[in-house]
Amino acid sequence: MNPNPILNPHPRAAADIDLADPASSARLALACLDLTSLNEADTEADVARLCQRATGPFGSTAAVCVWPRLAAFARRELPPEVAVAAVANFPDGSADTARAVANASAIVDAGAQEVDVVIPYRQLDAAPALLAAVRRACEGLLLKVILETGELRSEEHTSE
Repeated sequence: MNPNPILNPHPRAAADIDLADPASSARLALACLDLTSLNEADTEADVARLCQRATGPFGSTAAVCVWPRLAAFARRELPPEVAVAAVANFPDGSADTARAVANASAIVDAGAQEVDVVIPYRQLDAAPALLAAVRRACEGLLLKVILETGELRSEEHTSE
């Protein structure tokens, strides 16, 4: 386990949580959630409101997820225990590795702790190279892979 709480944002998910207790279960669930706003028109004011919701009397969310252009602002708005996540090659899942790496590098430069990248679902054969390049661009950060399951319309897509 990574001792850095910002890279391991779920330290509250420890054995001391009583899952039979609804309040403990709710705190655990909250600690595993990312608050997300990925509206194209999002502003710093929108992100500030989102960040205010990330902490409360029942604990904190794991992260706040925003566009790369708003990641630095979110980092300044949040307490250290709440990670900042931002999206690469979103929402289209483009197989453009250069674009995904540029997004990931911008996220790193913004001081975020997590990169969320969309698997290139239209070109699944491009996924290994794209994911490896993004991993190199954000080494040391948490990397989550988004699978746009709503775009996989046929059994043919899911059986490959």
